[in-house]
Amino acid sequence: MGKAECISYDDNQLPYIDLGSAQIRMEKEQAPDWALKKAQDELRELPGIKEQAIKELRELIQNEKHLNLPLDDEYMMMFLRPCHYYPESALKRLKNFYNMKLKYGIACENIVPAKLKNVFESEILNLLPSRDQHGRRILVLEAGSKKMEAVEGAAAGSVSWHTAHRAGLHGGAIFSNLWRSCHN
Repeated sequence: MGKAECISYDDNQLPYIDLGSAQIRMEKEQAPDWALKKAQDELRELPGIKEQAIKELRELIQNEKHLNLPLDDEYMMMFLRPCHYYPESALKRLKNFYNMKLKYGIACENIVPAKLKNVFESEILNLLPSRDQHGRRILVLEAGSKKMEAVEGAAAGSVSWHTAHRAGLHGGAIFSNLWRSCHN
């Protein structure tokens, strides 16, 4: 796998993490046709449902006096897609995320590659270079590592939460290694 040697930007100024043997990139391009069909069949991602769900979630957020969050479509999709476009479930997920940000504060602010370099270099969180046969991004969390602190754990959780739309479409597989804490 290898440690993160550097965090760089491509020609389009999109960040990527160079793991030596592989590069991990946030995917901004549209998902392929087979993935879009999967979204329609399994997640109810249909034009009428999608737009209505975005509208309803936006209204639910605006009705929450203590939530001051972005209201753009892309932000709404981060919470709607994993909840199969049910706005109430997405609001619950959003509140859980918001509460995590309040609880762990600084670890969840400005999640950019440069700030997360230590998470990858200490190998607390490893992203495997290839997806599995179902298109899922695979993360390995060394939760039992003696060197993992609460802030790094929260940052690692934030990285896994903030994967691009294809991760929301296919899901992810997170493997947590607790072995080190008992056997090192």
